[in-house]
This record gives sequence, C-alpha cells and structure tokens, in this order.
Amino acid sequence: MSADHPTTSETARLNAFLADCLSVGSLKGFKHFELYLRGREELLLRIYNVGKPTTPTCETSRRNYNSLSLAKLQSNALFSPRTRQFLNNGIYANENGVSLLPSPLDKDLEKDESKTVFLIAGYARYKCPYVWLRSNHKSLIQIQDNQQLETDSPLKLDTIAAWKTQDVILWNIMAEIITLSLSPPPTNPFEIDHSYYDTLPVEECAVSTGAMVDFLQKVYLKDVEYADKGELRTEL
Repeated sequence: MSADHPTTSETARLNAFLADCLSVGSLKGFKHFELYLRGREELLLRIYNVGKPTTPTCETSRRNYNSLSLAKLQSNALFSPRTRQFLNNGIYANENGVSLLPSPLDKDLEKDESKTVFLIAGYARYKCPYVWLRSNHKSLIQIQDNQQLETDSPLKLDTIAAWKTQDVILWNIMAEIITLSLSPPPTNPFEIDHSYYDTLPVEECAVSTGAMVDFLQKVYLKDVEYADKGELRTEL
C-alpha cells in the first residue's frame, strides 16, 4: 500500500491522537512543561530548563546519544520525493509546488534558552506521529565529531517506534520526552504546579481543575509506571 494512502484503522488512530492533542494542548499548570497548539496537526511541548546548562557527564551523554538521537528514517525510500522534502525540510508545498515557509515562531523558540521545545506532529500522510527538537539541540543531542547535526530530522523515540504495533497514546510520547530531557528525570512527568491555580479567578480555576483531573484520570487508568509508584495518585 502506498505510504500516501493510510488505511482506515491508521486514519482512525491518527485522528484519535490529534483529538488528544486538541484536549491536552489546552491544559495549563504542569510543573515541568507547558503546551501550545499550533494548528490541528502540531503540538508544541516546552520543557522548563532547571538551572544553568552544564557540561553533560559521560553517562548523560551516552543516554542522550542512545535515546534522543536523530532518526535517519530507514523507511525513507517508501516516501515520495515531495514527502521526503516535507519531512526533512519542514516545509509545505501546495499542488502548484509553491513552498510555504515554516512559522516565524520557530526562530523565536530557538532564542528562548529557558525552555527546550519539542514539536509533536501527527501529519496525515505519515500515518503516525513524529517528534522534532526545535531548540537546545547541542545540549541534548550527542553526535560524533564527524557527524553533522540535522536539526530538521525527527527524533528516534521508543514510543514512536512502537506506534504501529502497540497502543501508544500522546501522553506516552510526552512522558518519554520529558524524562529524557530532564536530569534527574522526574518520577512523575505530569506533576502539577499547584501555585498556578492559586492565581486564577474562582470560575476559571474550577474549569481548569476539572480539565486537569480528567486528564490525570486518563493517564492513571492506563497503568503507567509512575502511577504504580503513587505519584500520579497523589496529584489526583
């Protein structure tokens, strides 16, 4: 089957993923990160950098090299030239071949050193999500001296690799990104900043709290590792 024509099952899974992006993308009040929707297919995950950047230890470098490495897309040959151009360059082309430039927001994201930004996208023609690192590349991506950093290549993540064969959902991907990006990794990547809700008007606080509790219940019911340890139950 052509890579440009996903099956009904694949389309349904991706639509469910995009629906999760829409609902989760509106949540506020997480301790370790913030979220922003950018269109129907894109979700920005901005992880707060704690303290000043330090030189990675051998162990950290090895972990980052193995886990937050750039995908070479072994199935690249399955994509059409136009699709490969989209994936590698991050640009859209209409039917007339006219390229539309990426959002100017990308350049601003690179300048903000207080957060590390990831783009989680569910483009229909790829049939599954991909994740791109949009800032702080040199601190997180370990490459060899003879390698060139390809900032427009998606990341190799266990959750993305398992997408086609396992029941991977949005917060599985988010949790992997967060735990790989922060050192030490948080025991609960979805820990809440309770002080945020203290700043909200009563009605807005009630709505925001309800939305957050609904999300945390969904995560908890998926029997994730950090729920077993009790951290997520504490948030609820």
